[in-house]
Amino acid sequence: MAGVSPTDLHGLAIELLEAAIDALDTIPTYDATLQGTPERAFVAPGPVALDCCDQLAVHVGPITEAHSAPEFPAASFARVQRVDLTITASRCVPVPGPNGNPPSVTEQEAAAEQINADKWALWNHIYNLIAHDLLFSRCCDVIWNPLVPLQPNGGCGGSRLTITVCFDGYEEIFST
Repeated sequence: MAGVSPTDLHGLAIELLEAAIDALDTIPTYDATLQGTPERAFVAPGPVALDCCDQLAVHVGPITEAHSAPEFPAASFARVQRVDLTITASRCVPVPGPNGNPPSVTEQEAAAEQINADKWALWNHIYNLIAHDLLFSRCCDVIWNPLVPLQPNGGCGGSRLTITVCFDGYEEIFST
């Protein structure tokens, strides 16, 4: 399905953000001691800084193209546009105390439990939405990239998931 306007790409990012929100909001239904979606959730203009813990963001990454060879030789080829969409989920993690002592094991494990729940909810819920044709229905295919942990920094930790989707552009009509 072809797009309709220059705003299509932002709409795709919003669609993924809404799916990520839904994913994290499933967590407390399985474990009431864990949190759902952070209050701060948004589409960012680029990779997000970890300057605010407990946030969920989606940004549009590189847009590239690949060529699809026709099944039978032809005079032209099809252009396939690929868009990287990245989800960044960050949470507060314990930091050393004022005297430099490391955080307690209990604090570390509590932060890990929340971050691991975030990872697993994002990975599974988004996959299930795609598998049931409830997410990226306008896309011709979806490429899963590894879900990677964020290096804890400044009291923030979390994970980043990039999904690459095939996304048709919009057509323009030019007068001659």
